[in-house]
Amino acid sequence: MSNAAFHVLAMRHVRYALSITASPFSNMIVVLGAVVALNYMLAWIRYHFARRDRHGTQVPPKYPTLVPFLGDAISSAWDLESFLYRATHYHGKLTSTRISLLGSNMYIMQDRETVEKMMKHPSLASPMSIIIVTLRFLFGMPETGLKVYKADDSGPLAKPLPGSNPDLGPENRIDYLLHQSFNQAFSGPGLRPTTQRFNKALLAKVKMMNQIEDNCWGSIDDFFEVFGKITIGALSQAIYGPLLLQLHPDIIDDLWDYDDVLPWLARGIPRLLMPGPYRTRDKIRRKLRNWYVHARQGFQESNIDADGDGDPVWGSRLVRNLQQVLHVERRSHDDEAMSSHDLALLWASNFNAVSAATIAAYHIFRDPSLLASLRAELAAHFDPPSAFITADPKTLLKLPLLSAVYAETLRLHVKVFFMASSPHNNVNLGRWKLPKGATGVVSSGISHMDDTYWNDAGGQHPLSEFWPGRFLVDPANSLSGPARPAITRSTSSNSSNSGKPHFSMEGLDGVWIPYGGGPSICPGRFLAKNVVFFFCALLITEFDIELLDDKSFQLDPWRYGLGTARAKYPVPVRIRRRADKNTI
Repeated sequence: MSNAAFHVLAMRHVRYALSITASPFSNMIVVLGAVVALNYMLAWIRYHFARRDRHGTQVPPKYPTLVPFLGDAISSAWDLESFLYRATHYHGKLTSTRISLLGSNMYIMQDRETVEKMMKHPSLASPMSIIIVTLRFLFGMPETGLKVYKADDSGPLAKPLPGSNPDLGPENRIDYLLHQSFNQAFSGPGLRPTTQRFNKALLAKVKMMNQIEDNCWGSIDDFFEVFGKITIGALSQAIYGPLLLQLHPDIIDDLWDYDDVLPWLARGIPRLLMPGPYRTRDKIRRKLRNWYVHARQGFQESNIDADGDGDPVWGSRLVRNLQQVLHVERRSHDDEAMSSHDLALLWASNFNAVSAATIAAYHIFRDPSLLASLRAELAAHFDPPSAFITADPKTLLKLPLLSAVYAETLRLHVKVFFMASSPHNNVNLGRWKLPKGATGVVSSGISHMDDTYWNDAGGQHPLSEFWPGRFLVDPANSLSGPARPAITRSTSSNSSNSGKPHFSMEGLDGVWIPYGGGPSICPGRFLAKNVVFFFCALLITEFDIELLDDKSFQLDPWRYGLGTARAKYPVPVRIRRRADKNTI
């Protein structure tokens, strides 16, 4: 092409571009863009002025958004963790903020003082509106079952919340009834039978792993899946009994698949666009409904264990009580609704605890010095070390280093949202106010990475690193402990009667919150702790495990907010049984 021809062609393109720019449609786009940019700039100005206003209790300022109706929906869906970090930090410090999602406001409460007040406030004891959304979208509960939850605005405590429905009789206070049932089953004397059944079942399943021989190295393609499914099977059997697994031995695989697709359900992807996750959920619920038929036919009072808790059909007093309260007495839940409720309990009682247990064990086996120290700790408290299996579980829970491994695992890997709302009145939380009916959200993942509060040993152990020593206080070292030294000195004497390093959670209210806090704290936290401790102690006494590809361990960011993190890819290991389990 000649230079003259090139210039003629170029001028034609310029004239065409100018004609488009000059068109009414393009002018409208330019004006609209200018309006959006101006609104965005004004939103930032209002946001900064609100941040600087310290007069009285305020509603958290709105985080600026470019498109008013969409708000932060696109930013949060693309990379939720990064978005929340930006929205909840101001000048390097955690704060509370208000975000907009498709026209609805959500209040993200992250500064420590607000979190502490929020979790202790009686008006925020139950996030019933969030429970309803979760049961509907994650677990598929039909409207026939949800109506009893929608009618209850009285809260989970013995005394109904002020302003709640006065016509709501005690028999219809579903929140209180469930709260009581879970607390009785998962704490105090009620927890012991379930813990014993779990320990016995897990020990039997580990002993039955025939592919692993004494002093002979073998391989496992995925450490997390193999041991995760074994532990889920033991815990499900402890709560739901052997009949469910006898009828449907593949339900553990189904639950594993369901946990894989749960992030899609959590994002509200409709069945029409993605039917797979719904088919997985429906398959589990059908198996639960089939189990109901056999359990109701086969249950006999005389088969209940001597402890009054376990039985071979329903599994535990908790499950029997839920059937009685929800299905028989009140008939608020037909089998469709019950299958959603039991799927929720199966998932909630298993996956956070089991994921935490397997990730804790992963960290132990990837660090030979930590593994040796834990074996020495067991040997110092149990003779022989394997005697922990039959000892009082409380003795195992008191081991300082194992406690530190547990606490650091939950700090680093539990990324869950805690939501609450007050249906009857505004709630004063110090500097910030949560309006009536609004949803307040706390992200444990943000609080657990608060670098203004947590101790990182002067930068030697950043918060992104797994370091159990973070939770050990050395009386001879004033810089030790979970909180930064300046904070520790103002809240603790840092002393110990033994003079030895000891485990400490002092001063972590509103900061270490893997289970939430206050009246709505997770009722299964004690069961989860027992699972993590027993699983880790069993593996370090029973096996030698070596990672074959440490770089394959990555956490799945798509699951952020759903609980304990889960490995994104398989982690292969080589493994052998220890012939002498009583050596360090």
